[in-house]
Amino acid sequence: MKKRFFAIIIFSLIAGFLLTCMTRAIQPKYFILDYQPVLRDSSLTIEPSIPKKVQVQTMKIPRTFDRVNIVVRYSAHRLDYYRYNLWAIRPQTTISDLIAEHISEYGIFQQCQREFLDERPDYEIVGTIEAIEKFDHEAYTAAHFAMRMYLRTYDGYEDVLSHEFDREEEMPIFRMELFAKKISDILQEEVDNFLRKIIVHFKEQRKSEKETMQSS
Repeated sequence: MKKRFFAIIIFSLIAGFLLTCMTRAIQPKYFILDYQPVLRDSSLTIEPSIPKKVQVQTMKIPRTFDRVNIVVRYSAHRLDYYRYNLWAIRPQTTISDLIAEHISEYGIFQQCQREFLDERPDYEIVGTIEAIEKFDHEAYTAAHFAMRMYLRTYDGYEDVLSHEFDREEEMPIFRMELFAKKISDILQEEVDNFLRKIIVHFKEQRKSEKETMQSS
């Protein structure tokens, strides 16, 4: 009887020790989207700045991706969520913040920020994150990021221009921090492309206004 009791005690201690080790070994890992905007070429400048204020609204996102768990997709009809690989901040918030910081850093508009408390902006940037996930197929791993962005008038909700992309970037060497960087790099490149469209639009608008004044 004593031996049996002793064996139970030993087993309980070992089980407790193993459970503690497993709990300590599996800790959540948090990842964040981030980059520093860098002025790369003259197509991303306009002088003088556009004398308008722009507010970047929080991007919409489908329920599938509206969570801190990073999504991994195996096929068109099967996906899963990482239990311990998490976004530090929900992606729609981080992406919206990065877009505002990116545009503000370039100085294209008089002001570009996430909120206006005492005044009304002239335009707003809205959009939808269609997908932000890891593709995991046999012998193929990739970062998938799809999104739509719109510049529209603040009061009239009239679309001025839009930009959308759906990119799948293969990752032969995969680490989750590289995945976060890949998504960040895609966002930086596509916001640059969006800004090129904005600059072309307002340059043509200035040219048209100038020609109208000269002809009148």
